[in-house]
Amino acid sequence: MSIPSPRAERNERLSALRRQIILDAALRVFERDGLEKTTIRAIAKEAGCTTGAIYPWFAGKEAIYGELLDGSLQRLHAHLERAAAAHEDNTAARGAILAFFGYYAERRTDFSLGMYLVQGLGPRGLGRDMDEKLNARLRQCIDLLGHALARTKAWEAEVVQTEQMNVFTYLMGLLLLLHTRRLKSLGQQAEPLLDNYCHALERR
Repeated sequence: MSIPSPRAERNERLSALRRQIILDAALRVFERDGLEKTTIRAIAKEAGCTTGAIYPWFAGKEAIYGELLDGSLQRLHAHLERAAAAHEDNTAARGAILAFFGYYAERRTDFSLGMYLVQGLGPRGLGRDMDEKLNARLRQCIDLLGHALARTKAWEAEVVQTEQMNVFTYLMGLLLLLHTRRLKSLGQQAEPLLDNYCHALERR
């Protein structure tokens, strides 16, 4: 196996840097304009490059969006795994719920990316393969909520499957109310609501 030359290593680092600049720029444009209104031209302008500089890495805006969302879900999964390792069985469920909520509460942009997977009933898609990959990533994160529930509660597997989706649904709804400032307009705060939810779950 040949050792890469210093020039090859430098070119590889520059290539990775240019790719990351495109991803960072695209994230800002997607957050501002949304997937449907975003164009490759707008991403190129934000990144300070030509549209031709984007295509060697990405076939289009859908591929960029998919890459960003995939990375976000991988980070969420790692975050939930760390939370699981930090909790005993009796607090595992609460720990996972708070970790999931905290991840998205502190990362509005990641939450906005993730909402792609649950937006509306109309036909949407990043392509069948990417959609399947992203849905699989999301299921892995939801399963970690289920694993935490199973550690805390002596529930049958079928019950855990149902309850993990109930928890996920509650969390996404609460996060949506948080990030749209509806909670504040209703005179509510997320933390007490989440604490009450966890308490009720633990008592069941």
